[in-house]
Amino acid sequence: MALKRLTIGKTRKKKGVFTMKINRVLAIHDLCSFGRCSLTAAIPVLSALGSQVCPFPTALYSNNLTYGKFHSKDLTDEMTSSMDKWQELGLSFDAIYSGFLASSAQVDVVIDAIGRFGGGGKSVVVDPAMADDGKLYPVFDETMAASMKKLVSHATLITPNYTEACLLTDTPYQAKPPTDKELETLCDKLLSLGPKAIVITSVPTDSCHIAIASQTDSQLFPEKYEVPKLPFGTCGTGDIFTSTLLAYILRGKDLNLAVQHAADFLSFVIETTLNEGTDPHEGVLLEGCLWKLLVPQTKDCTSCKG
Repeated sequence: MALKRLTIGKTRKKKGVFTMKINRVLAIHDLCSFGRCSLTAAIPVLSALGSQVCPFPTALYSNNLTYGKFHSKDLTDEMTSSMDKWQELGLSFDAIYSGFLASSAQVDVVIDAIGRFGGGGKSVVVDPAMADDGKLYPVFDETMAASMKKLVSHATLITPNYTEACLLTDTPYQAKPPTDKELETLCDKLLSLGPKAIVITSVPTDSCHIAIASQTDSQLFPEKYEVPKLPFGTCGTGDIFTSTLLAYILRGKDLNLAVQHAADFLSFVIETTLNEGTDPHEGVLLEGCLWKLLVPQTKDCTSCKG
């Protein structure tokens, strides 16, 4: 039997030929050698869902921050030269996706990348990875929060967790669940920063659940999607969520449906990791769960065991 040829272009079928659109994503994250997060989380997820990932490392890390000790190398000085070369070669991208940055100074580099390669209505996704559980990551100070406010104004979609959403909007963080009115106000403040759509992860609800809130600039009120709160904390889960979300959006899903698919997949990955008794420092067992992205998603994905 002859193999069908796969080429890049508009999706269509012809006799003996299957032609498929491959979206090219410029992924601006750090590269961490040990502990699944950032690029080592984004690349497999986006690739599994049919996008080509073009890694643009912000820094090299020996291991993730949960170990307490690490070696790192800031790559800020290399990034502009790479962009110059891409422009010289006439290269382009279908989406730009930024995550963990090595320093607040890199915000200007990402804004430069958006200016060079993000025009024409392309998706520009910013995950303002800088804080969790009510506090900044230990490698950052308040200048990162101020710089992130500038960066999100250039995005079409931002995906802060609840702590980051509070920092971006100067909202006092409280661990208790926000009221519906407080959540609506938080979403409105985020949209006023400039993005066309926002998704807030890890919104407190009750002792058994957390919520994801999503809203576009054409919606009056946010949508809220709840998932089980699992007793397992680790790095990289936000990277997996946003990577899955972006991949589904690039495949034509609307925002709220993409949020549900991404949340269900992440819940499945965390539950699988928890059941295996994996050391949280190592991140989640992503490799053994990627198959879930290759089968049709259903509403009860989080209860799937097969």
